[in-house]
Amino acid sequence: MVILALCLLTTAAIPAMAEEERSGTDQVAMAYVPGNPLMMLPGMRVLPKTEPFPSEALPQPLISNVINYPNPFDSRKGGLAGQTQVAYQLERDVPVTVTLYDLLGMRVRRWQFPAGQNGGRQGINTFNWDGTNEAGQKVSKGGYIAQIEINLPGTAVSVIRKIGVIH
Repeated sequence: MVILALCLLTTAAIPAMAEEERSGTDQVAMAYVPGNPLMMLPGMRVLPKTEPFPSEALPQPLISNVINYPNPFDSRKGGLAGQTQVAYQLERDVPVTVTLYDLLGMRVRRWQFPAGQNGGRQGINTFNWDGTNEAGQKVSKGGYIAQIEINLPGTAVSVIRKIGVIH
Protein backbone atom coordinates (compact mmCIF):
# COMPACT_ATOMS: atom_id res chain seq x y z
CA MET A 1 0.00 0.00 0.00
CA VAL A 2 2.85 2.38 0.88
CA ILE A 3 4.74 1.50 -2.31
CA LEU A 4 1.65 2.19 -4.39
CA ALA A 5 1.23 5.59 -2.75
CA LEU A 6 4.84 6.51 -3.62
CA CYS A 7 4.51 5.42 -7.24
CA LEU A 8 1.30 7.28 -8.02
CA LEU A 9 1.34 11.02 -8.31
CA THR A 10 -1.81 13.01 -7.79
CA THR A 11 -2.59 16.09 -9.79
CA ALA A 12 -2.45 18.16 -6.63
CA ALA A 13 1.17 17.10 -6.10
CA ILE A 14 2.21 18.48 -9.50
CA PRO A 15 0.77 21.99 -9.84
CA ALA A 16 3.21 22.96 -12.61
CA MET A 17 1.98 20.32 -15.06
CA ALA A 18 0.29 21.58 -18.19
CA GLU A 19 -3.48 21.59 -18.13
CA GLU A 20 -3.72 18.92 -20.85
CA GLU A 21 -1.52 16.58 -18.78
CA ARG A 22 -3.88 16.83 -15.81
CA SER A 23 -6.75 14.54 -16.41
CA GLY A 24 -8.12 14.29 -12.89
CA THR A 25 -6.71 10.78 -12.44
CA ASP A 26 -3.86 9.53 -10.34
CA GLN A 27 -1.63 8.88 -13.38
CA VAL A 28 0.95 11.06 -15.08
CA ALA A 29 0.68 11.48 -18.84
CA MET A 30 3.59 10.03 -20.78
CA ALA A 31 4.80 10.91 -24.27
CA TYR A 32 5.85 8.43 -26.94
CA VAL A 33 9.15 9.19 -28.68
CA PRO A 34 9.32 7.73 -32.22
CA GLY A 35 12.15 5.24 -32.62
CA ASN A 36 12.63 4.95 -28.86
CA PRO A 37 11.00 2.04 -27.03
CA LEU A 38 11.03 4.03 -23.78
CA MET A 39 8.35 6.46 -22.71
CA MET A 40 9.16 10.00 -21.63
CA LEU A 41 7.85 11.52 -18.42
CA PRO A 42 6.86 15.20 -18.37
CA GLY A 43 9.95 17.37 -18.04
CA MET A 44 12.26 14.83 -19.68
CA ARG A 45 13.86 15.66 -23.01
CA VAL A 46 15.67 13.74 -25.71
CA LEU A 47 19.36 14.61 -26.02
CA PRO A 48 20.78 14.94 -29.50
CA LYS A 49 22.85 12.02 -30.74
CA THR A 50 26.58 12.62 -30.65
CA GLU A 51 29.10 10.95 -32.88
CA PRO A 52 31.58 8.60 -31.14
CA PHE A 53 35.19 9.64 -30.87
CA PRO A 54 37.23 8.80 -33.94
CA SER A 55 39.52 5.85 -33.31
CA GLU A 56 42.62 7.92 -34.06
CA ALA A 57 41.76 10.21 -31.12
CA LEU A 58 42.31 7.42 -28.61
CA PRO A 59 45.90 6.43 -27.76
CA GLN A 60 47.09 2.97 -28.68
CA PRO A 61 47.77 0.81 -25.61
CA LEU A 62 51.44 0.07 -24.94
CA ILE A 63 50.67 -3.51 -23.90
CA SER A 64 47.89 -5.86 -24.93
CA ASN A 65 46.92 -9.54 -25.25
CA VAL A 66 48.38 -10.57 -21.88
CA ILE A 67 47.94 -14.33 -21.36
CA ASN A 68 49.66 -17.30 -19.80
CA TYR A 69 49.31 -20.94 -20.71
CA PRO A 70 48.72 -23.41 -19.17
CA ASN A 71 46.89 -21.81 -16.30
CA PRO A 72 46.90 -23.38 -13.77
CA PHE A 73 50.04 -25.44 -14.26
CA ASP A 74 51.66 -28.30 -12.33
CA SER A 75 55.21 -27.23 -11.40
CA ARG A 76 56.12 -30.82 -10.35
CA LYS A 77 56.21 -31.97 -13.98
CA GLY A 78 59.47 -31.84 -15.85
CA GLY A 79 60.35 -29.70 -18.85
CA LEU A 80 57.87 -27.37 -20.51
CA ALA A 81 54.93 -29.30 -19.02
CA GLY A 82 55.95 -27.99 -15.56
CA GLN A 83 56.06 -24.35 -16.67
CA THR A 84 53.63 -21.64 -17.69
CA GLN A 85 54.42 -19.36 -20.60
CA VAL A 86 53.54 -15.69 -20.09
CA ALA A 87 52.94 -13.80 -23.33
CA TYR A 88 52.06 -10.19 -24.15
CA GLN A 89 52.25 -7.82 -27.07
CA LEU A 90 54.04 -4.45 -26.96
CA GLU A 91 53.28 -1.50 -29.22
CA ARG A 92 56.95 -0.44 -29.29
CA ASP A 93 60.31 -1.22 -27.67
CA VAL A 94 60.01 -0.39 -23.96
CA PRO A 95 61.63 -1.58 -20.72
CA VAL A 96 59.36 -4.07 -18.92
CA THR A 97 59.40 -5.29 -15.33
CA VAL A 98 57.39 -8.37 -14.35
CA THR A 99 56.94 -8.98 -10.63
CA LEU A 100 55.28 -12.10 -9.26
CA TYR A 101 53.50 -11.90 -5.89
CA ASP A 102 51.76 -14.45 -3.74
CA LEU A 103 48.24 -13.74 -2.50
CA LEU A 104 49.59 -12.17 0.71
CA GLY A 105 51.44 -9.57 -1.36
CA MET A 106 54.93 -10.97 -0.80
CA ARG A 107 57.27 -10.76 -3.77
CA VAL A 108 58.11 -14.18 -5.16
CA ARG A 109 60.16 -13.34 -8.24
CA ARG A 110 61.07 -10.45 -10.54
CA TRP A 111 62.15 -10.26 -14.17
CA GLN A 112 63.48 -7.10 -15.86
CA PHE A 113 63.58 -6.87 -19.63
CA PRO A 114 65.42 -3.97 -21.32
CA ALA A 115 63.85 -2.21 -24.31
CA GLY A 116 64.56 -3.96 -27.60
CA GLN A 117 65.44 -7.34 -26.08
CA ASN A 118 63.22 -10.36 -25.48
CA GLY A 119 60.47 -9.25 -23.09
CA GLY A 120 60.85 -5.57 -24.04
CA ARG A 121 60.71 -5.51 -27.82
CA GLN A 122 57.90 -4.45 -30.12
CA GLY A 123 55.52 -7.28 -30.98
CA ILE A 124 54.84 -10.52 -29.12
CA ASN A 125 57.06 -11.30 -26.12
CA THR A 126 57.15 -14.51 -24.09
CA PHE A 127 58.95 -15.93 -21.10
CA ASN A 128 58.48 -19.07 -18.99
CA TRP A 129 57.99 -19.42 -15.26
CA ASP A 130 58.86 -22.81 -13.80
CA GLY A 131 57.15 -22.28 -10.45
CA THR A 132 60.29 -21.26 -8.53
CA ASN A 133 61.03 -18.20 -6.43
CA GLU A 134 64.14 -15.99 -6.64
CA ALA A 135 66.09 -18.51 -4.52
CA GLY A 136 65.29 -21.31 -7.00
CA GLN A 137 62.92 -23.12 -4.63
CA LYS A 138 59.56 -24.47 -5.80
CA VAL A 139 56.65 -22.33 -4.62
CA SER A 140 53.66 -23.84 -2.88
CA LYS A 141 50.43 -24.54 -4.71
CA GLY A 142 47.96 -21.69 -4.89
CA GLY A 143 47.31 -18.41 -6.62
CA TYR A 144 49.89 -15.87 -7.72
CA ILE A 145 49.67 -12.39 -9.24
CA ALA A 146 51.93 -11.31 -12.10
CA GLN A 147 52.25 -7.53 -12.40
CA ILE A 148 53.65 -6.38 -15.74
CA GLU A 149 54.89 -2.77 -15.56
CA ILE A 150 56.08 -0.30 -18.15
CA ASN A 151 57.55 2.95 -16.81
CA LEU A 152 58.39 5.70 -19.27
CA PRO A 153 58.71 9.44 -18.68
CA GLY A 154 55.13 10.69 -18.43
CA THR A 155 53.60 7.21 -18.81
CA ALA A 156 53.17 4.31 -16.41
CA VAL A 157 51.26 1.18 -17.40
CA SER A 158 50.56 -1.80 -15.17
CA VAL A 159 48.74 -5.01 -16.14
CA ILE A 160 47.76 -7.76 -13.68
CA ARG A 161 47.48 -11.46 -14.54
CA LYS A 162 46.44 -14.28 -12.19
CA ILE A 163 48.47 -17.50 -12.30
CA GLY A 164 47.58 -20.76 -10.58
CA VAL A 165 50.01 -23.43 -9.42
CA ILE A 166 48.66 -26.93 -8.73
CA HIS A 167 50.32 -30.06 -7.31
